[in-house]
Amino acid sequence: MMGFGFVVARFGLFLREIAVVRGGEATRGAGSLWAGTALVLLGVLVNIYGAVSHARFRRRFDAGESIPISSGFGIILASLLAAIGLVMAVFLLLRG
Repeated sequence: MMGFGFVVARFGLFLREIAVVRGGEATRGAGSLWAGTALVLLGVLVNIYGAVSHARFRRRFDAGESIPISSGFGIILASLLAAIGLVMAVFLLLRG
């Protein structure tokens, strides 16, 4: 996800460079920078959450304790990622 965010953030720069090479005017599209940065930060959040969840699981597993199923934050995060994916798909369909 972080790699994809980096690609999205740099895609706007690529489009501006192409416009300049073709003799057009370079537009200032900050949307890809913000969207890409948000995806990178979301990727960082997912990595931190996964590491903390894994450490908590291992500690309880090694102690022989029961493992409660608490996935509220995981479900929220997955729903957010799904919503971002749908928005990006609609954007691609409308701009294509």
